[in-house]
Amino acid sequence: MFTDVTFYQLPSSEFSIRREKIFARLPNNTVAVLFAGKAPVASLDESYPFLPNRNFFYLSGIEQEESVLLLIKSGGVGQSRLYLYPREPEKEKWTGRRLAYEEASEISGISDVRELSAYERDLDELLGSDINFAWDESDMSHQRYSLEQTLAKTDRFDSVTEISSFLTQLRMLKSPREQEAITRAIQVTEESLEVLLPQLRPGISEREVYAILESEMIRRGSFFQGFKTIVAGGENTLCLHYPTPVAMIQGGQMIQIDLGARAAGYSADISRAYTANTDGIRNSRQQALFELICECKETALKTIRPGSTIAKVNEETRKTAASGLRDLGVIPRSEKDPLEAVKKYYWHNTLHHLGLDVHDVCDREAAFAADMVFAVEPGIYIPEWGFGFRVEDDVLVTADGSRYLSHPQK
Repeated sequence: MFTDVTFYQLPSSEFSIRREKIFARLPNNTVAVLFAGKAPVASLDESYPFLPNRNFFYLSGIEQEESVLLLIKSGGVGQSRLYLYPREPEKEKWTGRRLAYEEASEISGISDVRELSAYERDLDELLGSDINFAWDESDMSHQRYSLEQTLAKTDRFDSVTEISSFLTQLRMLKSPREQEAITRAIQVTEESLEVLLPQLRPGISEREVYAILESEMIRRGSFFQGFKTIVAGGENTLCLHYPTPVAMIQGGQMIQIDLGARAAGYSADISRAYTANTDGIRNSRQQALFELICECKETALKTIRPGSTIAKVNEETRKTAASGLRDLGVIPRSEKDPLEAVKKYYWHNTLHHLGLDVHDVCDREAAFAADMVFAVEPGIYIPEWGFGFRVEDDVLVTADGSRYLSHPQK
């Protein structure tokens, strides 16, 4: 199978629906201002790769630097404006083609698309009116900072409406289109792993594994992954975010792989634990730990349902881990508080929200609801054994429980 997400994108209606939800929450006579941001400068004539501010993208679908979105609610009616750099053929010879305004309108569903230079003029006009302002306080861009400085010179600053918390509430629930995008990202991720597996043998290096996976995801149209792919062998598996995949993988070692492709801006997040043997068979300790981690994952899946919480899932999976580690002799049976002792081996939370960010925005105290999507990643790390790992799958909360979006490792 070959899933190609190069030109896959959400329909403009998806962004229009989201903006309508913002308008419903905005006070009347208010303008919300959101910014795409700009890639950080890496050196004199080079910048880091650009990805738009997620909340800006969530409401517009636009991925062009320094673009601005205005959502104006006046007289109970919502109006959207989008500001972009114009097309400039001479500059595009160096930096690539910009969106035509018609293209931006087709992507976003916004008919009023203006040249970016008009933004400051229109902002001055709004400042001269009696309209109030709203913004995304989580945005750290220079554009948002500039607006803050401008408002600080007026009497508007103390009455700015903060909308990032409402955007977080919206983003925690994934529409059918968002679920489809995450599923496509999962397909790209899993297909890349399938290509790797026949090549995963003793003597391969971590960097070769990394290169194969990145190459396969890029071939399928995921040019920027949800996060940097992690490949760690042997004792390197004891570093959760192992940064430098260069070591040679020895026969019999465990290999931790953690990766996630993107589709239409949405991330997958999958972790797999393999053994570098020609037959792929785990030794007794590796198999025992793998089975225990999978048991923890099944405990999590049973606990993930509407009304449950992140804290509850963590509590139940740690109970499973503590019981299993006592059975394996890692935690002594004489230990009076196994749930405290398990923290030595169970280092991170069991799950996190998944969406436009691999660790997507959320209210960590909120009860689960149908249409939330989680990456579920129980992990146990045993320094005394010289290895540890996590096994991670992506899960959708349903009306009466939860189900896998990815295909669990066996």
